[in-house]
Amino acid sequence: MQKIPVYVISLESARERRVLIKAHLDGLKIEYELINAVDGAKLDPGYRESVNPAKNMSPGALGCYLSHLHVYEHIIQNHISVALILEDDTVLHYSVKTLVENGCQNLDFDYCFLGSEDRGDEGYVLYDAGSAVELGSGFNAYLLSSGPYCLNAYLLTLQGAKKRIACAFPARTVIDHYHFLPYRPRFRAIIPMLAFLNEQTAVESLSSATWTISQKQLHKYWWFYPLRDLVKLKSLRKLLSLKRSKFPCAGRWQPFSSAFRVVPRNRLEP
Repeated sequence: MQKIPVYVISLESARERRVLIKAHLDGLKIEYELINAVDGAKLDPGYRESVNPAKNMSPGALGCYLSHLHVYEHIIQNHISVALILEDDTVLHYSVKTLVENGCQNLDFDYCFLGSEDRGDEGYVLYDAGSAVELGSGFNAYLLSSGPYCLNAYLLTLQGAKKRIACAFPARTVIDHYHFLPYRPRFRAIIPMLAFLNEQTAVESLSSATWTISQKQLHKYWWFYPLRDLVKLKSLRKLLSLKRSKFPCAGRWQPFSSAFRVVPRNRLEP
């Protein structure tokens, strides 16, 4: 029996995404439960205002916020020590099956990211190379300087769910911003990361309104991301950020690469 339950957040109307994530997880023989996401556009306006009185969140952002919180509530109600939460545009490395089958030996975290952006609401996120703890099955998790953007694949502990639910309302901003919380979550990440984006949904997930249709199609190719980072001098910016950063504790702090991208299939398969 699989020791870590897996929950996939997906809009009921997102049929193509559901087909893709189902085929992917079935292929890995990972058991999962599909969670119907909250469609923010269908929420009663009065309810939207009651949970977000500042009215600063779009219907989509509020729906995403509530969707993740519903999974947190489920974890609390069922006393689940740790769960893997996925969004439906995720592609996992095949070794994640070993992790969810065998479980975690170390739960010294609130959030542990299998895939994330390399930035967050406090700027570039760094990891402490000397802080590795073994989760089990050979997977190491490292302390992070702050919380990264992107919740497409992460482990959440029972204590992490309880702390977040305790201060969830009123909703102030999107679900992957943490600076406003009355506590500092314990962030870790598995490095190298194990979760990336599906090629077909990457176009929708990462596209800006300023891109043309033909430019948006580039997002489905793995080579687009290193080329984009090179043009934006991302490595140099990270080094400069490393020199300016104030760290939560002493350590060997280093930047890590964004997993919010498409990667070659041979990096995901055995």
